[in-house]
Amino acid sequence: MDIQKKIADVIRNKKTQLPTLPVMVDNILSAARDEKTSAQDLADFIIKDQAISNKILKLANSAYYGLAKEVDSISRAITVIGFNEIIGLTIGMNVVSTLSQDGAHKIFDMRDLWLHSIACATGARQLAKRVKISSAEQVFLNGLLHDTGKIIFGTYFSKEYRGVVEDAQESQVALHVKEGELLGLDHGALSGMLMENWHFPDSLLLPCRFHHDSLACPADYRPQAMVVEFADFLCQEAQIGFSGNPAVTNPEGVGQELGLTPEDIEELLQGFEEERPKVEEFLEMIT
Repeated sequence: MDIQKKIADVIRNKKTQLPTLPVMVDNILSAARDEKTSAQDLADFIIKDQAISNKILKLANSAYYGLAKEVDSISRAITVIGFNEIIGLTIGMNVVSTLSQDGAHKIFDMRDLWLHSIACATGARQLAKRVKISSAEQVFLNGLLHDTGKIIFGTYFSKEYRGVVEDAQESQVALHVKEGELLGLDHGALSGMLMENWHFPDSLLLPCRFHHDSLACPADYRPQAMVVEFADFLCQEAQIGFSGNPAVTNPEGVGQELGLTPEDIEELLQGFEEERPKVEEFLEMIT
């Protein structure tokens, strides 16, 4: 069977045991879509999941946020961290927890991959604020989840994907390019397929789907996709975690579209390096 058809079957066939997200994520997404949802309504959803509640409280009190006063309730965490960011963190932690149970660790160092993803999320939020894109919290979640396709490749197509990773390393060609050559689609496209299966909204799906080809992203979400693509590049340049990609390519056209100068890029890289300890602590809080 053609590898592309196999991949499509894994995503669409309910018998393949594709990871499913907790009911809580559906509730959180529904709450996010409802303009009437209050901070207390959101807190009531989250409190029902003790594990996530504990992680959010730990994270709210960590150096990552650096708050002066202790945060002792989910309601308070929502107030000080932000409504949209709490939604993003809750969804993100559920996805991380769900996918961390799978077998991609045989190909990737999962800690390094998630460290890269958190750094990308943090950097994407900083970059979004710098270039004045309003959905900084949304972009954080896009950055956190942009490489989920790699985990699905590694879990369900471990033999084929190991060959792709080794080929990319030997030839020093970008991993997503080798994926396209040998598998017919890259991990961004697979992330999009997975999120479509999970019924994620386009605001989450499309920036992840196009994070290696952001200028081709539909216009409504192109700025977010560009931010994620450039943050991904900066994370790899700063060497925070490791995404399995042996060849770092500067998406110069994207940087130009975002209005970034060489001085801006140097300053952003320095900021990434300064955030490294906080990113590492963030990982400890959510895994």
